[in-house]
Amino acid sequence: MIKWFSILCSMMYVLATTNAGEVLKVPMFVQHFVEYQGSFSEFVMEHYDNHKKDADWDADQKLPFINPPIVLTVHAQLPELTFEIKKPKEEPVPQKNSIYQEKDFSNLYLSRIFQPPRIS
Repeated sequence: MIKWFSILCSMMYVLATTNAGEVLKVPMFVQHFVEYQGSFSEFVMEHYDNHKKDADWDADQKLPFINPPIVLTVHAQLPELTFEIKKPKEEPVPQKNSIYQEKDFSNLYLSRIFQPPRIS
């Protein structure tokens, strides 16, 4: 029972909020095509490509997807976003004075076999 109720509610929702209800007009499409004198492609071109008023205008307006209803319209407006990129201020990097002087170190280790690694 709940299954059928949920199917019924789903079908009502789909038919009310989409253009799926136009499918219910297919028998009217078939009947109108049977009364039409010409090929299927001519029928579709005449009725769906810039159709002009003629003797059976009222019947033509009942065809599916001629005047699909506007069933759900969503309008959203995003706020205008502006970005301002500021150039960073160039501040001089302070130079640190070293606490040692080059003259305080000796070069005697260069003549020894075991030496510290060199940066090349």
